[in-house]
Parts: sequence; C-alpha cells; structure tokens
Amino acid sequence: MANTILTPIRLWKDFDDTLPLNEEFLSERELKGAVMRDVYFLGRQTEYGRVKIYGKYYTPSGLESFPAVLVMFEAGYPCDEKLVLHFIRNGYAVLGIDYSGDLGDGRHTIYPRDIDYANFARVGRHMDFADETARETSWYEWAAVARYAARWLRERPEVTATGAVGLRTGGEVLWKITPYAPVDCFISIGAAGWLAYRNIEKFSREGTGLFSEERHRFIAGLDSQSYAPHAKCPVMMLCAINDKKCNYDRVYDTFSQINPEVEKAILYSAHGNGLIGRRSFVNIDLFLDKFLKKHSVFLSKPIKISVANENGEFKVQAAYDPMGEVAECGIFFTENTATFKARDWTRLLGDIRSLGKNNTFLFPLDVYEKSEKALVYTFVRYTNGFSVTSKIQEVPLGEHHRGCRKSRILYTSENGTIGFAAFRRRTCSIADCFSDSDYVDLETLPGYGGIPGVTTRTGIITYRVSEPRFEPSEGASFRFDAWSEKDASLKVVFYTDVEEEAGYTETFFVQGGGKWKSFLSDPSDFKSEKGAPLPSFTGTVSVVFQGEGDVLINNLIWL
Repeated sequence: MANTILTPIRLWKDFDDTLPLNEEFLSERELKGAVMRDVYFLGRQTEYGRVKIYGKYYTPSGLESFPAVLVMFEAGYPCDEKLVLHFIRNGYAVLGIDYSGDLGDGRHTIYPRDIDYANFARVGRHMDFADETARETSWYEWAAVARYAARWLRERPEVTATGAVGLRTGGEVLWKITPYAPVDCFISIGAAGWLAYRNIEKFSREGTGLFSEERHRFIAGLDSQSYAPHAKCPVMMLCAINDKKCNYDRVYDTFSQINPEVEKAILYSAHGNGLIGRRSFVNIDLFLDKFLKKHSVFLSKPIKISVANENGEFKVQAAYDPMGEVAECGIFFTENTATFKARDWTRLLGDIRSLGKNNTFLFPLDVYEKSEKALVYTFVRYTNGFSVTSKIQEVPLGEHHRGCRKSRILYTSENGTIGFAAFRRRTCSIADCFSDSDYVDLETLPGYGGIPGVTTRTGIITYRVSEPRFEPSEGASFRFDAWSEKDASLKVVFYTDVEEEAGYTETFFVQGGGKWKSFLSDPSDFKSEKGAPLPSFTGTVSVVFQGEGDVLINNLIWL
C-alpha cells in the first residue's frame, strides 16, 4: 500500500459525499447589510465518527434568493469579513468554512481522533508528505470538508448558483473538488500546486533530479496541477509577483493544463510585493457575475506571446483577444531569474493607437547588454475592466545583443513609484492576499521646491539592487536624498536573503524643513542585529526604507 500512487480519479473514486448533513444553526448577528449565522453540519464518516464541519453563513439582507460563494481562507487564518462584505455588497451569500480545526480557541471543525492530523495545529508530516498514500494526508481531509460544504451550499433552497473562492491553502484545497463538487465556477488565489517543487526554481539551471516514490505519490494525488485537467467548471487564477508563498513562475503551467473544455482566465499582479492588486476585484466581480448571475460579460481568451531577435534587438509580440476592445496593454520584464521571491519587474506601456490587426502589439525589450536571460510577460485590460496576463516567457539573450548599459541610478522621482512596493503590509491587507482599497500604501508627495519623493510612511522596498543592470560594483557607496517637514528618523535596511531575515541596518536623522538632505554610506555603516557590518552592497537582494511620518526619498545612486 505504501507504494500506491493514487491519481485524482483513483483517490476519490469511492468517496461518499451523500451522507445526511444534519445541519445545526447556533447563533445569528447583523453585519452591514448581511445576516451571519454560525452553522454545523456533518461531513465524511471515519472509523471513529463523522467530521463535524463548522462554517459562517452570510446572507444579504432583504433578499429571498441569491447566488452564493463558498470561501476557504488560508489555513490557520480567520474568516476576513472585509472580503465577505465585498461579496455581500454584490448580492452574493458567503459560506466561510473552517477546515483548520482546533487552533485553541473558538468554534471550529471537529475531526474524529483517527484523523487528528487534519487539525492544522497538529498536522505534522501529513501536510507535506504522502508517506502511505495521498489519502492519509490533511489535504484529503480538507478536500472532503470542501466537498460536503459545497453540497450543503448547493442544497440551500435560497441559493440559485454556487461559486468557490480559495485563498492560498484554501485554493489548493478547492482545486481538489473541481472535478466533482457542484460548483459553477472556481477562483484560485495564490494557489497553483507544484508544492513538491517548493525549493526548485523553474528558471534555474539546476534540474529537478529524481523524485522519490513519496514525491510521486504527493504530486499525483495532491498537487493542484494534477487536478487541473479534470476541472469541470470555469476557472480563474489570480497571483501576485514576489509572493513568497506561491511560486508564480509555475502558475501558468497549471493554467495551461486546465481542461480545455472549460473557460479560464489568469491575472498576475505586479508591484504588490506578494499582494494582489485592487484591479483583481474587477476580475472577480465580472467572473462571478457571468457564471453565477448569468450576465453577458466579455472574458478574454488567453494571450499569445512570442519574442523575436531582430539583429540583436529583441521584440515582444503580444496577441490579445481580437473580440475585445483594448483599454490598456503593456509588458513586464526582469533580468533577475535566480528566484521568484525577489525581483524588480519593469513595466512598459503600449500606445493602444498602435495596435495592429487582430489586436496585436509589438514591444521593444530593452534589456541590459550583459544579461544572459530575461523573463517577460504581457498584460491587457479591456474596456469592460477585465484584465488578463500571458505566461512568463523565458528569453535567452546570448552573448551579442543590443541593450542598455549598467545604471548607477536606482531611483529618481521621475519614476513615480515604479521600482518600489510596500513592505510587509500584511496587517493592512484583506485576507493576507489583497491590497486594501482603504489603505494608501505607496505614493509620491512634494518636498522642498515642489520636487516629489516617494514616501516611506508605510515602509517601502525595492528589489532593484539585485537586478543585473542596477547591481552595484564591488566597493560602491550608497547615496540618497531625503526630506521631511519635521525632524524624523529614517531606518534603511539592506537584506541579503529573499526572506528578508538577514538584514543590515543604518538609521539616519532627517532634519525637518529646509532643502533636501543628501546621505552617503559605505557598506560597513550598515550593521546586523549582532553588530556585524555589511561586507558589501554587492550580493544584496533588497533595500527597505522605513520612516517616522512622511519622510520622502529621492535620487538613490551608487557611487
């Protein structure tokens, strides 16, 4: 049995999701245009009893019937009512399901003792390894919860249609029910499988090597890309650039494997430092309206992208859906292929007046002359607000290509906010996935002489220090300008790892008022927590600026 590899079909062949639900409503409260009720109902049968599933059921006030959305948040995270209320305002009911189990407080899903490992706090190896079969894992139990939850929601007499939205681990769970559960569409957020490839970079020169028998069991039965070909409902995938929890390099690999008989769409969000941009909510609303409310909504076909080398100059050709009216298009590219967790993506917008026949566009790819490889993808926003992106195209550059020269200038205010993103803004996010529309996290403000600078109010980060064209030379010093209306301190941290744990800090005093102040530092001025100096700016991954109040920065230069 230990060597049995179970495919999605074999794993779920004999699963019984028809047992009586025996629902029990516990309490009720009003919530900004909605009524929330706590509910328990029963799930699958084990040797020691049935799973008792806990959920929060939100229904729009004043409506007798409505479509509904099954939402599964990241494991260990609470139900974020900011996201719930977004759906409520659009006329959807929401069933937020707990699958994490006993976390030490509050109502939760109760698992029988023979599957105690389904409790996220006690999951052990059952989440990351299929030591026996894919069936003896937390993923199997969580997917079983999702199947019963989808059935409960579908059978509600007031519900007209059901969709599923999964965030991170919740998305990985819901991938496993798309071939079977009664849902009309599925939105995967920050979830695309390839968990067995967690430490293997897609674009690295190193191969995957040979997987163990256990890894093959995990991939076949549990990784989401194995379920994509079996999906029986429309799927939309949303992911964020520089997301440390989801390998966006491989997201399109899952997308391309989705059953070709179902509609599908994909959107990357850049410059959010791991969070999905606000524009994605437009996609979510249009997608749900099309498949749950049966509205007539244009959803784009996938973009086709290709790159050609014309006498040493690279051109990116994007072919957008010819049936759509383009409002905006462009490309994002990077020359840092080492890791998906820490890249600066340069954006180039196209002039839509230059769109070619059948909505095609040609973009110049102006890469650094000494780069060996680049990554590029294209995006488009149509006039109805729906946006999609292409796959990430790997571009080998070769030894002889025309390109730009190395730049000592990391940032000037002419760039606006391009080159920066908010730093660790999880507390100001929605469900740890989305940028919060109520929170202005990145902007430029005028300083002395009306000269703008990017504000460090919330903490900002740039990954340009690791981009080949912006990398510092050995022995370089770092200079920047800062301005603040009042006296303030500014903490600058250089990180040497992608997880932003190995940091070297220097704190600067910015005298309030007057002209812009210039600061010049050597690597040794930046110290670790233990007081060790930064050996060199060369090899750093990112730099973070955190100021007290509205400290503005400008003119970041290597000297």
